[in-house]
Amino acid sequence: MNYIDRAISTSLEHLYITNVTDPGTLGLLRENAVIAITGAFGVTSKTVIQRHLGLSRESVNKLINRMKKKQLINVHPTFSNMDKGFILLTSHGAREAEFILNRELHLRSDVSRVNERNLIHDLSVQIVVLDLVKAKEISGFATERDLAIQLEHRANDARLVDALIVDSNSGHWIGIEMETSNAKNKANGELRKKILSKYLQELENEKGLYESIYMYSHRQRFLTQIEKTHAKIFARDYQQFSKAQRQLLSTQIKFKASECETIFELMFDSNRQLSKDNIGLIRKSDYLHQLKKLEKLVQDTNDRIIEIRLDGYKEAGKVSGLLD
Repeated sequence: MNYIDRAISTSLEHLYITNVTDPGTLGLLRENAVIAITGAFGVTSKTVIQRHLGLSRESVNKLINRMKKKQLINVHPTFSNMDKGFILLTSHGAREAEFILNRELHLRSDVSRVNERNLIHDLSVQIVVLDLVKAKEISGFATERDLAIQLEHRANDARLVDALIVDSNSGHWIGIEMETSNAKNKANGELRKKILSKYLQELENEKGLYESIYMYSHRQRFLTQIEKTHAKIFARDYQQFSKAQRQLLSTQIKFKASECETIFELMFDSNRQLSKDNIGLIRKSDYLHQLKKLEKLVQDTNDRIIEIRLDGYKEAGKVSGLLD
């Protein structure tokens, strides 16, 4: 059994919380779920934990604080998400995760290893995969981290996708791709052709890692741009893709636009975390206050990373109708 098979076989353990009446047992099950999620994905957030466990924000805060006292996790500050923080396992927590998931995870507790520019992307992948787990639509999953370990950390390996899932009904292996950047979408046909060739390599191979691709984003516009770009490539590049290949790519790449609103609301609505209902609306005055703080930080530091976050915050404000 290779590493990916082992990851998939143990991935759902501890993610389902059974109905127990004993508060101590219930608390332990929730702690194990947090450890399993953070261990599998390497990093997580309170938003992801809250959604998966179905708890109030207050309950999540108590759970996280209890685990911090046990030295299982650390919460690090960031501007990259609305939680203003991300969760990593401590060295003790990493050992617990390896025991729970029954495999070596190669985790690191060093915060410098977290790429904050990709944090929204990574958390969005978690939301999608864990929602499929809760709906019992999949029988297992492997993360990009698992794939990288299997492929001996070859970062440019064509087989890398954001996650692998196994459909619980058909048993088919499906690749998950999350687009939270415009860089690969608009007016970038050459890059898209390379990505299509990457997918085709696996889809045409009987022993490929996946049999189809599910494509997600927090913006429906991004998925529309990608779909249109694919159509243009298929229309004009007859020599690169045969008719059968175009048909295969068109049918096996499925755009999941219905999930865009959920991902966007969880990642960018800062008032949602204060409510049990995921429909809270951010007030314009609060938004503008945070915007001014970010703008001042950019002005004081001239930090390119913070400038990128500011651009994303402005874009979210425009989409939400809070910024003209």
